[in-house]
Amino acid sequence: MAYQITIQPKGLIFTAQENESVLDAATRAGIKIRKSCTNGNCEICRAHLTAGVVDTPFGRHTADHPDANPLLCCVSQPRSDLILELEKVLGPGEIALQHIAFQVQNVEPLKGGVYHIQLLAPAGKDVNYHAGQYLELLIEDGEYPFTIASAPNGREIELHLGVSSDNQSSQSILTYLQNNSTVRARLPKGDVWLKNQIELCNLHDPLIFIVAGTGFAQAKAMIEEQLKHQHSAIHLYWINRDASGFYSDQAKQWADDGLIHYHAMTPETPECEFFTELTVEELIHLKLGNLSDIKVVCCGGPNFVYSVLSGLESKGFHQSQMLSDVFAYAPRPE
Repeated sequence: MAYQITIQPKGLIFTAQENESVLDAATRAGIKIRKSCTNGNCEICRAHLTAGVVDTPFGRHTADHPDANPLLCCVSQPRSDLILELEKVLGPGEIALQHIAFQVQNVEPLKGGVYHIQLLAPAGKDVNYHAGQYLELLIEDGEYPFTIASAPNGREIELHLGVSSDNQSSQSILTYLQNNSTVRARLPKGDVWLKNQIELCNLHDPLIFIVAGTGFAQAKAMIEEQLKHQHSAIHLYWINRDASGFYSDQAKQWADDGLIHYHAMTPETPECEFFTELTVEELIHLKLGNLSDIKVVCCGGPNFVYSVLSGLESKGFHQSQMLSDVFAYAPRPE
């Protein structure tokens, strides 16, 4: 008989068999509970039982029994559905936060006021994250989020920093990176990543990236990761006001090598070589037809993302098919 186990406050839900420990069932479901042993000695996996019945080597415990709290996940077997309270649990695919002092290896100007930043973690310390996630640079009294612009690659990571005269914080960050050999960062953060290919039916289904400006950084990391898996139907739509916004040649190189379908677009600048009167939604619909089986990653500000979403929805697309960091911090306007 299988029982449902819920771990609060994260709301993680999984099932356990009658003679399976809570810890073993969680591990089987890809959920990481802290542990150091598997026999009840270290007590690191202590949890608070708020509902249900468990059997332990010390007897049967219920939520209203004084001996039931705390219980040890490694030696507790469910005898009913359970609700547990447990901190520092990682859900499937979730990576624990790291605080790393990176060496600033390179600060290189590109086009359009964008800088390429190369960081290196200390020797022996790989940087753990999923392509598409971001970090926070910890500079003086500030915390500054930046999408990691490279797929996981050992100790190295890449950032794209857009600097403008009307953005004082971007200028301050650039000055700091140019004048300091190290910078502290906290990572990984963000939920926009392709979880073990779960979001993809197969590697031939269309995967669409629609990005504005330095939103290319997030797309770049995710495309690098997908190319490792031999994904054969990647489409990148990079939108800027003018040609200077296409600060990296990487997308064109991928397209020239036959690895992706690339569309550079400048809908606001008629004299630009990339100008098109079609919206990105119209162009996607024209090229792909049916939008019901595509996955879209949209990288940009809230106005951009929701505008693209509305345009796609008018052609049969559904919001559940789109991934965007915007959904986590900016509710859709009424």
